Amino acid sequence: MVFRTNNVLAMLLTMVGSVAIASPALAEVPWAWAKLRSSTNQVSLLSAGGVARPAAVADCFCPGETLTTGTMAKAEVLFNDGSLTRIGEQANLRFWPNTRSLYLSQGTAAVFVPPGQGRTIVQTANATVGLNSTAVVVRYVPSRQLTLIMALATASTGPVLVTGTTTGQEFALYGGQMAFVNEANLQIVEFDLLEFYQTSDLMAGLRLGDPNYRPSADEPLTALRPNLLEALAEQAPFEQEGSILDPALISDVAPVAAPQSVEASLLDQLSPVEALRRYNDAPPGVVNPLPEAPVPTVASPAVPATVPTAIQPQSGDASVTP
Repeated sequence: MVFRTNNVLAMLLTMVGSVAIASPALAEVPWAWAKLRSSTNQVSLLSAGGVARPAAVADCFCPGETLTTGTMAKAEVLFNDGSLTRIGEQANLRFWPNTRSLYLSQGTAAVFVPPGQGRTIVQTANATVGLNSTAVVVRYVPSRQLTLIMALATASTGPVLVTGTTTGQEFALYGGQMAFVNEANLQIVEFDLLEFYQTSDLMAGLRLGDPNYRPSADEPLTALRPNLLEALAEQAPFEQEGSILDPALISDVAPVAAPQSVEASLLDQLSPVEALRRYNDAPPGVVNPLPEAPVPTVASPAVPATVPTAIQPQSGDASVTP
């Protein structure tokens, strides 16, 4: 996985709520049900009453239920409005009736929302992600209280909006940008969309990196594919020089716990990217953290000085390559 930081990203923190990224109001299509389209290895559905049953293709993933996946397992579900969600291994995901809200308590989920269905929410323990007519990948690592959000495209309705639960801070992510959110820090990087599509197991079979692919009209991503391809075409080539290699960075494998000898105070001082690199809690690739920016008119969190940065000569960008 390849990542790159951009000096402009710091300014995005001051733009949320402004006219620049305001989204027009759209009628929402509430989720009433979802059907399991595929299931690999151990996938279960847990009722609100705590009763678990094995999940099979065509089963209903109903409101209030929790979909869980075991080791080396994955699932794909299609909602009544055409939204598609892919769930990686060791994940727990549920949704509420007559809403467009998902709750991810651990693991990774890729959420694809077709145009015109309304605002969709993905929540974790420390972040709320809002998207409209676009796609995101969200991962939550409980051992580090860390949420990772990847925006796969930018919709005409506006960017993906992320709110940190602890601070209440809201910021925007555009296609090809990734955020790391934990209890104390925020970092934003740019990741290589093509590399992600080619290497991520969650993206397998979707052919999102192939501009020549012509899907049938009934494929779930047909309406959304032009936005995804546009983001891919607009992304500048990545440079590897100066990047930080993290071979564990976008994996769905269960995170490795931090050594018991490590003091909690030391962990708290690390940025999300540094913590992931040190303790292998992260998604495989190369990461450069967001460089510190001049203090904007609206306060935004600065990247800790202890985090190394690398600036590329291209348009003031720092590059990251998985």
